[in-house]
Amino acid sequence: MSIWSDSAGFDDAQAREHAARLELRAQAESEVAVRDEYLGLLGVAPGERVLDVGCGSGAVTRTLAQWVAPGGCAVGVDTSPAILKIAGELANEARLGAMIEFKEGDCRALPFPDASFDVVVAATTLSHVPDASRGLAEMVRVTRRGGRVGVFDVDGDLTMFAHPDRELTRKIVAAASDQMWVNGWLARELPARFADLGIVNVRIRGFMPLESGGYYAVRAERSAELAIQTGAITADEKAHWLQELRAKIAGNRFLGGQLHLFVWGTRPSA
Repeated sequence: MSIWSDSAGFDDAQAREHAARLELRAQAESEVAVRDEYLGLLGVAPGERVLDVGCGSGAVTRTLAQWVAPGGCAVGVDTSPAILKIAGELANEARLGAMIEFKEGDCRALPFPDASFDVVVAATTLSHVPDASRGLAEMVRVTRRGGRVGVFDVDGDLTMFAHPDRELTRKIVAAASDQMWVNGWLARELPARFADLGIVNVRIRGFMPLESGGYYAVRAERSAELAIQTGAITADEKAHWLQELRAKIAGNRFLGGQLHLFVWGTRPSA
């Protein structure tokens, strides 16, 4: 089960560990470029009030704050008070604290009135949420008429790790897809779910952030651990796979990445 499906109970140490992982991913060059592109597709503009659903450490919230300046406001909501504390610290370090509000809340029951925001976005959040359809419906509810809604999320099965053992790598990726997310195929369902909620002008764009180390190297090791926990591979297979993975990384021959889909559209004016 996804570690993020019940993050409200994180203590400070757990929150800092997970926030560090989020920031490692968020600061990668490819991730920065992708984030700028999908926020650009949403048309985020100065003066707007925007919501980041499942904000975590606040990387997307901080970017939004820069995009809505001057005169706008970025709001981040998350279930974990410990994570939100860290998000506030990072916002202050970036000198963006005055432009950002962080609020504790569940995406399936957002603590905001109807039509509160010009733009609402969830980045790699809903795939971790049980009954994500409620979360998406809430995102639409708090978006003003004519406002934009966007979801940026992963496809768990379409993860890439450069590794010489294809068969074992496929087993590890599939096992991790079923364990890291509540629904690792949610991204594939998003266009239909947007249409069901009455969102118009629904569009889709695919992204594949890639790294030669960093976050995806860490993810590869974690995926192997999840695969052995579920019985998808043996201890000997894990040891063999990790040995070859680490040799790839040490020789600067590793490449990792994952397909992300960005689905966005407009809440009708009437």
